[in-house]
Amino acid sequence: MRLDRGLAIAGLQRLWVGTRLDDLLAELAPEQAQRGTLQWLWSGCLRQHGSLRRLTALLLRKALRPEDGDLEALLHLALEELRAGQRPDFAVVNDWVEACAILHKEWARGLVNAVLRRYLRERESLEAQVQGARWNHPDWLVRRLQQVYPERWSDILVANLEEAPLWLRVNPQAVAPEVYAERLSEAGLPARSFAELPQALRLDAAVPVRALPGWDEGWVSIQDGAAQCAAQILAPRPGERVLDACAAPGGKTTHLLSLGVTELMALDRSSRRLDRLRQELQRLRLRLPLLQVADAAELDTWWDGTPFDAILLDAPCTATGVIRRHPDILLRRRETDLEAVCGEQQRLLDTLWPVLKPGGRLLYCTCSVLPEENQEQVAGFLDRHSDARVLEHPLCGQRLPGEDGMDGFFYALLGKIVAPACVSRETDETTRPDVTVEDFA
Repeated sequence: MRLDRGLAIAGLQRLWVGTRLDDLLAELAPEQAQRGTLQWLWSGCLRQHGSLRRLTALLLRKALRPEDGDLEALLHLALEELRAGQRPDFAVVNDWVEACAILHKEWARGLVNAVLRRYLRERESLEAQVQGARWNHPDWLVRRLQQVYPERWSDILVANLEEAPLWLRVNPQAVAPEVYAERLSEAGLPARSFAELPQALRLDAAVPVRALPGWDEGWVSIQDGAAQCAAQILAPRPGERVLDACAAPGGKTTHLLSLGVTELMALDRSSRRLDRLRQELQRLRLRLPLLQVADAAELDTWWDGTPFDAILLDAPCTATGVIRRHPDILLRRRETDLEAVCGEQQRLLDTLWPVLKPGGRLLYCTCSVLPEENQEQVAGFLDRHSDARVLEHPLCGQRLPGEDGMDGFFYALLGKIVAPACVSRETDETTRPDVTVEDFA
């Protein structure tokens, strides 16, 4: 089936003005044959947006008119496909020249043909002028990463622009992970396992989900290894009452349920995203938890006064650790977003803390690599709450994009001590005795 280039062009224009890539893909039918190709093209254009803008400027004798944004999108898509080299150059050029008719801009056929053929003639010198991952990141993010990670900032930029491997999470209620790994191998899809993540398997190359054995039967889910750490760290025990405070899209919720959690409440402010969670629960054949559309920080709208043994707070964040999976973040995220996001994180932490039982634990996590949202957020919380301590866990802390093939994530496990009055707020943090998860068991 030929690619619907009109759809590809219109979709890229929508991504440029702030549409989320996931939302755009959700508008396509799951069985649509072009879905994978569109996702690949759009993702590539988003990852290389800065380089493609620079290339287009170098190739054009004069800038395009504002009303020719569709033509600019066409050129980005065409150049990205030429750079990828998955089809013969002549076929790529011909197909995108023909796409001018879709835009009702027959006059542009000669322009598009000339631009693309010049790129092919001068590819080496042109590419040399747009080398460097920083071309494709907003200046504010590059500066911030240089400040925070002076030795590793460039590695983070490179990792952000790479295609992520396909991480799977086996549903142990349907099939044993080792059995599923054998099924993958039999299907010609060898996978790597990880001792610290018992349900995780990693494929080096992405495949359509329906190519995975037992997908329709609920044997497996797609979830990055870093995201799978949440259930392992929180480690809910039998009979515990658990709250997933910002649940959608639901990967961590379904993970907890697959591990046998029987009393779980999942909240999210988006009814649409909770509907997607319901669909996933049905596919996985998991028990439907108590789902409620609510802002977790507005207790009067959802809390019945019964405290929780464990809380998972996957807080709203800048998502700077998952750019490789959500490249639209490169265009959507603004430096001014950081203050608002940090305020929301603090509001959720402070409001949910009284909902936790003494002796309980709250797992705070973000998919960000910025300390304002992570280490500094936790430090400020500890200053405000004398009955809170950080619990040690080997999977906690900051993980950067690409480490062990995983996304960038931050985890902090907070324990609520039973008798806060006996602890001095003036105790130096570095002199406090180490606290472990077992101390709160």
